Amino acid sequence: MKRLGVCFSGRSNSGKTTLILKIAKELIARGFKVAIIKHDPGDKASFGEPQKDSTRFFNVGAQVAVLSPKRTSIFLNQGFFGGEERINSLLHNAKKEQFSTQNNSSEDELGEIIRHFGEFDYLLVEGLKYLPLPRICVFRDEIDESFVPFANAFATNLKQIKLSPNYDLDDISGLIKWIDANAKRL
Repeated sequence: MKRLGVCFSGRSNSGKTTLILKIAKELIARGFKVAIIKHDPGDKASFGEPQKDSTRFFNVGAQVAVLSPKRTSIFLNQGFFGGEERINSLLHNAKKEQFSTQNNSSEDELGEIIRHFGEFDYLLVEGLKYLPLPRICVFRDEIDESFVPFANAFATNLKQIKLSPNYDLDDISGLIKWIDANAKRL
């Protein structure tokens, strides 16, 4: 297992979810296991509605965790762990534990969440700008300067920007190469 982690940041409707979906689909098509963490600071996430980000992430074949101030939800594709026995064991253990996204350090929190994913090659995190992982900032139509200090790379539809390294939002192969070279081994 590679166990590489990278974050994606940007304002709402900048294309983060769409980009993560494209990258996850390509990685899964290449035979890799993908886990995705989505930060939901507004407690708006729900699962099961086709248009919701968490459902879209799950439907491409990724394992998904949604973190919000009031709850953490983990959605597992059964085949990812090798069967129902593994799932039942995880569910039993999860009932004994309480996730606290307010009292732990970012690294402790990350370790606590990814432990439930089991084996994975790539961890793609949407949001959580203070998490200590390399970060790709996503911009559509304009640069939001408030995200630039947190960025290690940029993905945008803008052609004339001076931020580097900069990838087109559709350059999925280039972004995956950057992730392979720069993601943090977990």
